[in-house]
Amino acid sequence: MMMNENNIRGLKEELIALGFSQEIGDRMHESIALGISSFTLREQLQGLNGPVDLDLHFRQSNKSEYYYFNKFEATQSKGWSLNEGEQYFVIAPLAEGNLGLKLQTPRVAEALQEFKRHEQTAQLGFGQSLEKAQLIVERVNGKLSEIPAEFIATYRNPPVSQTMWVDRGKGFTAQHAVNLIEGRSVYRDDLMSQAGTPYKAWVKLDLDGERDKYQNYSMNTYNDPSYGFDLRASLGSYQINGMENKTISDGIMEALRNGDRALVSIEKGGKLEPVYLEAAPRFLQLNLYNKEGRSLKREDYQKQLAPQVAKEKSKHQKQSVNRQMGI
Repeated sequence: MMMNENNIRGLKEELIALGFSQEIGDRMHESIALGISSFTLREQLQGLNGPVDLDLHFRQSNKSEYYYFNKFEATQSKGWSLNEGEQYFVIAPLAEGNLGLKLQTPRVAEALQEFKRHEQTAQLGFGQSLEKAQLIVERVNGKLSEIPAEFIATYRNPPVSQTMWVDRGKGFTAQHAVNLIEGRSVYRDDLMSQAGTPYKAWVKLDLDGERDKYQNYSMNTYNDPSYGFDLRASLGSYQINGMENKTISDGIMEALRNGDRALVSIEKGGKLEPVYLEAAPRFLQLNLYNKEGRSLKREDYQKQLAPQVAKEKSKHQKQSVNRQMGI
């Protein structure tokens, strides 16, 4: 098949810019070379709460040999993750009636969907191979076995999924998608309003809200600077080791804008303590966590402000939040 090398090179550059692996670009190239007009490639990134599955969709133009990458889906199932090299295995009746392997996949959502499809007899296990797989749950004559306590949340709760749209290589990156799916906020400085006006904003998925007809969550945006969240000023509320070094401070801010939890050392009681920071733009503040992921009290780590300064800061934060909520 005749291929447009400029098109392929451009798509590879877009994928790298969005944080996808070199392997994805190579697999895309192979699929185009085979003349497949529409195809999906898969990648998996590790989040704080487990793996996040990414499905990248490619299609060929109806009018030319050009291919486009316009969207990808990010999906995470709660409560269970595999070790490296492990997969899920679903055993169920085959076409000829005997039991056999129906599905082998590293994705728990796919495995559960296949397992639940068989209402009479099925087995779901995991492991490095089918021969060494450990049974998780099974259904015999329509009766479901006891579900392991650590797998109940995964079994009962639907996965969290969101479509991320891409426009000529611009959009949410792969790591943005991971952080959004896990409920954190990310910063975009390249957004465009429906009227064509560029703007900057923090963005967060409304994971507590209803999904639309495409099963996507709405996105809450907190415009910068009008909403009032000043990341650098918020960082200045803490005695963070190394913040006077521009390279270190810029790295911390970049991680937070990316939606990551940034590991810093904060002075407390004359000692440096490791703390993970997370941007919470809706409430004009940072969230603090220890290495186990448990929330920490900000007041225990913040610099001591003069009473009047603290009062004015609290008043400003409340006014900004109320404006956004229409109060």
